Amino acid sequence: MFKLIEKLWQKTRFFINSQPFHEGLKITIAVLIPVLIFACFNQLHYGVTVGIGVIIASTPDLVGPYRERRKSMLVNVFLIFTMSMLTRILPFSDLSLGLFIAFSSFAACMLTAYGIRAMGIGASCLLTLFFSLTLTHEHSHPILEALLMTAGAIWYMLFVLLVRFIRPYRVSQQVLAECAYEIGNLLRVKADFFNSNMAIAKTHKRVIQVNVLLNQHQESVREILFSAATDKQFASSQYRQLTFIFANTMELFERINASHHDYYRIRDQYGDTKAYQLIPGLLISCAQEMERLSTSISVLKAPKSEIQFTGQWDRAYVAVIALEQEEGEAALVLKKILVNIRYVMQKIREIHRVLSKSAKLDDHSNLLAHKEKFFKQRKFSWLQLQAHLNFHSPIFRHSLRVAIVMLIAYVITKILPLVFPEYAALTQHSFWIYITILVILRPGFSLSKQRSIDRLKGSFLGGLLALLNIFFITNTYVLLGLTLIYMLLAFTFLRGKYVYGSFFITACFLIIYYFFTGVDDFGIVLLKERLLDTIIGCILAFLSFYFILPTWESNSIKPYLKEVIKANIHFLSISFCKFSGNEIELADYKLARKEIYLSLAELNALNERILSEPRHQRPFTKELNDFSIYTHLLISYAMAFTNMMGQGSALLYNQDQYRLMDQILSQLKKCYGLFSTEPYAIIFPNRDTNQEQSSAVMTSDIALIGEQLELMLDVVDKLYHNSLDISLLVKRSL
Repeated sequence: MFKLIEKLWQKTRFFINSQPFHEGLKITIAVLIPVLIFACFNQLHYGVTVGIGVIIASTPDLVGPYRERRKSMLVNVFLIFTMSMLTRILPFSDLSLGLFIAFSSFAACMLTAYGIRAMGIGASCLLTLFFSLTLTHEHSHPILEALLMTAGAIWYMLFVLLVRFIRPYRVSQQVLAECAYEIGNLLRVKADFFNSNMAIAKTHKRVIQVNVLLNQHQESVREILFSAATDKQFASSQYRQLTFIFANTMELFERINASHHDYYRIRDQYGDTKAYQLIPGLLISCAQEMERLSTSISVLKAPKSEIQFTGQWDRAYVAVIALEQEEGEAALVLKKILVNIRYVMQKIREIHRVLSKSAKLDDHSNLLAHKEKFFKQRKFSWLQLQAHLNFHSPIFRHSLRVAIVMLIAYVITKILPLVFPEYAALTQHSFWIYITILVILRPGFSLSKQRSIDRLKGSFLGGLLALLNIFFITNTYVLLGLTLIYMLLAFTFLRGKYVYGSFFITACFLIIYYFFTGVDDFGIVLLKERLLDTIIGCILAFLSFYFILPTWESNSIKPYLKEVIKANIHFLSISFCKFSGNEIELADYKLARKEIYLSLAELNALNERILSEPRHQRPFTKELNDFSIYTHLLISYAMAFTNMMGQGSALLYNQDQYRLMDQILSQLKKCYGLFSTEPYAIIFPNRDTNQEQSSAVMTSDIALIGEQLELMLDVVDKLYHNSLDISLLVKRSL
């Protein structure tokens, strides 16, 4: 019971210190301050307009480098002002307004060509349009309303800059803490390989899923911590702590992924032994320590508890020695596993000492070197947009689809009061149907489908929660306090877990409207409208994917497979060249390693999205899963191979090893040719370097290297046949 309470408290602390919660708290405070100020002067409706401006301005403010956030907020303020003014001062007829909504929707969605932050700016413009059309106060001048909404956007930008000035490393701490937490999650999943009750194939799939999340977090840390870093900034103790922790978490991540074994054979051979059964407990203890440390990283303070896995490794090692004496043969694979676990424990101890400030910080200033190779400057040009102005572009098809659906929704809002006269009084809140379409429709079918389900669940359950609060809570202050909590949780979950965000935002808005009207049955009426608009928006969004320029994720599988194979070839070429004594810059090696992880993460994310598509669109589901598993195995073996090289110069080699390297790269090139007609030049390792193999001590090392290369060749052969099956199935489905 005590452990359960401790675990819940640990998760609660991590959530309270997490980046999503702090973003939600920041937006909530930014909304409340102008609302309360205007309420003190009995001008609450002006405060609400400013608050809406704050909410709209927060839409594209995603986690990322500070300079990008600042620029995007400036652009967003200008576009909010422009859109709110145009919407209010132009003399629209019903026809021209419908066309204006359709054109604005198309233009805003086309901004996706410039990246996810630009897509958020486009969504912000559309939110400004919809709120300006339906929430203008009848006693206010239209231009004043536009200025108030713009003032809200400016206030949010200033508030964010102020928070960043006060706590410059706060976001870095939070994203790094999330990265450390996922390392712990990866260790937990790895422990299931040694759990006889868990299927190994399912555990493989979960490992890949965790790797997808981990790569996303690592990329966020790299961007925030290093993209705009300077030598002066690096001199601060906080920044040096963060870079040290990040370097250690990256080493942990690489070592965990490099330590792959034949878990079927190990389970069959040692599954009933005490030594084997102690291993999952060791990994779970390491996972628990990483999860505890993640909370300390988020606040950059010393951990309150000492490391709790002391002595566990020694007991496991004694059990392995006893097993060897009993069986009469060496349990080398169990020893290798324990060596890797000991390495993980050492790294956890180093992070613990750094947070406790009881260890000297190593110099990781080399992380700033060659950073321009890792962070390419984002450029915004007309040519980027022009490249997507055709029907082959998923972004163009998505933009056109959204424009058509918005136009249909506009026609429905005009016809609905005529068909259902009882809803005539509700058309002033018709922005809900537009927002439903905006948040649901995505370029891919799977995400749109999931968002439709989340939106319906959240709206219905959130509406019920609001009605229960209104009918059973008579104390105004208690109801107001609950509304603030719902607002905070809504802004916390809207980006990451949309079903919870939709749930809390529905409850929050319904209670706020109840406060404005004071009518007892208004909550029920408003809930009917909310549900009706949500259902209409979901139906329109869902049907549009089948009948309006459908875009299926499965049709874009070839470029993803090509990039994964290309990244594998590049990484293995560099590793083999480094092995044979060629001069390879460390930055090039790290960049190749980063690309291989990111390409695999993108492929796995695509695979998850494809699983939500109709069955006839995905005839290669099993083959694609196998491709991910084989690629992950190849990466693990490649990482283990590079670990053999250590930090020194080239190892001893022979012609058999060169033959294996050539076969691996040639087979990968054949895989690449299945998905691309573009030529790709492979850099083969240099054979001119002469080394004598006179040392008998190195014979075992040569054998291990040859064994590792043979394992890689076996996986590459399987990968080729798997790729051949996928290419044939893709051709049949076209």
